[in-house]
Amino acid sequence: MNTYKMNARIVGTLFLIALIFNLIASGISDPILVASNYLDNAYPNKTPIIIGCLLNFICAVAMIFIPIVLFPIAKKHNESLAIGYVVFRFLEGVFFIFIAIKTLTFISLSKAYISASTESQSASFLQTLGQSTQSEIHWAMLFYVTIFSLGAITFYSLLFQSKLVPRFLSVWGILAAGLMVVAVILGFFSLGVFNSMPLMQAMVYFAPPIALNELTLSIWLIAKGFNSSALIQGAAK
Repeated sequence: MNTYKMNARIVGTLFLIALIFNLIASGISDPILVASNYLDNAYPNKTPIIIGCLLNFICAVAMIFIPIVLFPIAKKHNESLAIGYVVFRFLEGVFFIFIAIKTLTFISLSKAYISASTESQSASFLQTLGQSTQSEIHWAMLFYVTIFSLGAITFYSLLFQSKLVPRFLSVWGILAAGLMVVAVILGFFSLGVFNSMPLMQAMVYFAPPIALNELTLSIWLIAKGFNSSALIQGAAK
């Protein structure tokens, strides 16, 4: 039982790392990269961008390890959902790493743009290249949020079935993940706020419920661990 308590604390800590580090990374790098003059500012402000990307690399590792640590317990309740969660989290981590690497390219683009600012043709080409990179990140982020949402629904469905945590946390998580699915649909078709705002700015209207849920869940797992009666039922299976 002590092993299960340690597993719960590790999972809770990994959730905290992924959530907090991502918030910090977004807070220090997004204001630079979403501004209209990002090509003028990315290279002079490369340090916060690099730090933000490094933090997101750590987030990606935390994402991938959450289902790995959880799997020995989760498979005793529903092996299919446990495997599905591993797959979704792995894909989520891969997309997150891809986005972080793509973000770093803005530093090189900015450096070249500043050097070529007197050459209108070169500057115009670099602006087009920057817009293309932004577009790649936009679509990669949409697919990332899609995978995250499906993974979250899988995860909280598993928690709901297993009763490893109080069911209000599971129901809250499922509903919050459903809201993210709505955001994804609107984002793919540029509807609602996604028609007038950058993707991650528009997500502010949809992400807080799942973020707050993950924060609450992580604190619960660190402080309380998994439900002991659910662990016993899983062991009996």
